[in-house]
Amino acid sequence: MRRLIAFFFLIAVIALPLCAQQNEALNRIALVIGNSNYEGTAKLKNPVNDAQDIGDTLTSLGFDAEVLTDADLYSMEDSVLRFRDKLAKSPNSVGFFYYAGHGVQSGGENYLIPVDARLNSESMLRTRAVPLQFVLDSLSEARNKLNIIVLDACRDNPFSWARSSSSRGLAVVGQLPPASIVVYSTSAGKVAQDGTDRNGMFTEELLKHLPTPGLDITEVLRRTGEGVQAKTDGAQIPAIYSQFFGFLRLAGEGEGGGLAQDSAAQSTTYGSAQGGTQGAPGDASLDYLPAFFDEAPRNTKLAIAKAEELTWDEKWLSAWRLLEKTDPNDRDPYILAEKIRTALDGNSYTDNYRGFSFYDTPPDGDVDKARADGTIDEEYFDFDPHAAVQVLLDRGLDIPPVLALALGDFYYSVYNDNPEGFSLSQDEVLEEGLRWFDVANENYIVVDTTSVVHYAELLMKAGRNTDAVAILSDQVEWEPDDRYLRQTFVDALVRAVQIDEALSQLDMLIANTGSKEEALDYYKQAAQIAFDNRKSTQLEHYLAALEKDYPDDWFGPAMRHRLAVNTGDKLRAQKIAEDLLTRFPPSVSTDALESILTNWLLDPAGPSAGLSFLDSSILAAKGKPRELGIFYLYRALYRYFTVEKDPASKARDAAIQRSFEDLDSAEKYFRQAGEPEDGMLESIKHIREEWGK
Repeated sequence: MRRLIAFFFLIAVIALPLCAQQNEALNRIALVIGNSNYEGTAKLKNPVNDAQDIGDTLTSLGFDAEVLTDADLYSMEDSVLRFRDKLAKSPNSVGFFYYAGHGVQSGGENYLIPVDARLNSESMLRTRAVPLQFVLDSLSEARNKLNIIVLDACRDNPFSWARSSSSRGLAVVGQLPPASIVVYSTSAGKVAQDGTDRNGMFTEELLKHLPTPGLDITEVLRRTGEGVQAKTDGAQIPAIYSQFFGFLRLAGEGEGGGLAQDSAAQSTTYGSAQGGTQGAPGDASLDYLPAFFDEAPRNTKLAIAKAEELTWDEKWLSAWRLLEKTDPNDRDPYILAEKIRTALDGNSYTDNYRGFSFYDTPPDGDVDKARADGTIDEEYFDFDPHAAVQVLLDRGLDIPPVLALALGDFYYSVYNDNPEGFSLSQDEVLEEGLRWFDVANENYIVVDTTSVVHYAELLMKAGRNTDAVAILSDQVEWEPDDRYLRQTFVDALVRAVQIDEALSQLDMLIANTGSKEEALDYYKQAAQIAFDNRKSTQLEHYLAALEKDYPDDWFGPAMRHRLAVNTGDKLRAQKIAEDLLTRFPPSVSTDALESILTNWLLDPAGPSAGLSFLDSSILAAKGKPRELGIFYLYRALYRYFTVEKDPASKARDAAIQRSFEDLDSAEKYFRQAGEPEDGMLESIKHIREEWGK
């Protein structure tokens, strides 16, 4: 139940809401397609009924809705282009695209199937079906304010060439248009259930909630998903992919099933932040304001809505001036929350998080040029969120959840930057950050991915690893394609000693990354985790993959060396080290050398083998001044690290003296090799200074 409650807030977060221009009505345009009577494959019972009913409902909500039923390929493609052109002519429009019918995936791409499609092989999809990405790209070209794309197209694949389970349902959505919501009637890769009556299971629930007065689109979808999940006992769970962070009410308060085209709620306009009479010209409708602000006074909501609109255009200074004018003494907790968000997201400079500078980004986006020309308006403001919230607490004010969330993000930033002279210690900052994040989480509003990651990182810093796993697990389910989020989840799982699950998550990252270089980083991390936690079977799997797919990378052999060192196989460790430096000579890169020396420094039997290896490497490098310089430098470092923490003694002093002598030799050979002063020679200078202290 908690997950379903959190869904309501997932899209309506404090971020950049969709705002119409001042006094400009928001047009509603829809394209609805339902295909049932297929010529070359299984007919479907519900889609034509679904499309007709969705079209009627959207029309009652003020949409200019085109409804196509049993459409062929040409009709579908042509209707999408007409839909795009209508939206493009009205930049402040909301688009609603609905499709019911057969849909399939191939190679990770999704296709909507027209009724005239005869698909004898998978390769025909490209010419006889409509790619979903074509629809999404067309909506991107329209550049309108918001698009809602609903696909009740996840029935079982009807084609004989695609009976494998991997072809069931639709694939995860591709590149979303900006400010868009894409809704699947069931999760990616899953199959939706047909309805037993007039409508399909998903559309039946959607029709129930679309006309409900006063509901934000996010709440409409939450209730739809909850209903489908309940009716199917969890077998079907709709999936939502969103890049919309505002608040859109489709049916006005008290309007019943429909909404008149000229009603105040329908027009959804923004006006002056100073407001006016409700419904009068210049008044700002608050349909797009995130639901977190519902309890705020009306004038507060008007100011925040206008400030959000300004930040959408990167007018950070103008937004700040508006908020300052509205509440110059930081007495309003909702304005304070918006100030903190604006300060964190839009400042050009911060003075220990007790003051911030802002500017409005110039129209051409070239800030450096505007600074050089002296045409940019940049201003500094004293603003101490920590002190401001203490004043509110001293006054006995209740802190609303939206301010608690903003404070969590604020203290997270302070904790990570660790500014000098901040009024709290690091431990106190951590405590405050968790205090406010906990409050926000108890109210189910820590759902924006950035805030979830911030919260989880602070939880891990405080040793609350199980709590971090719990909130990240929920978020990964909602944002499965966010790699940084999943990487943070891996870190939390390792800290919570859930190693098998951590490796499973890394396997997903490896499988889903489109970059071989990025996959290499995940392989290395997985191998390291498997080694550290004695997961020998998994370690062998990762090392074999590294050696097969990345023969030119040193990490796999270096990990083999570490294994040999840890198991006491000295001959094998020596052989691997020699082969490594032959394949990856230190004169090109010292990565491999540093890795094997680190392994020997951590040798349970002691570090002597590493020193012997360096001795023999120096002998073998005679006549090669740069390699000699490198080996002498690393022998100096190696000697020093092995004795620096030892109690004072003649042996320790002698070893440190030999380290300085090796530095002298390294400098001599680097100069012979013509090493530039800003390279190794500069490093030796700094090392001497540090050791001299």
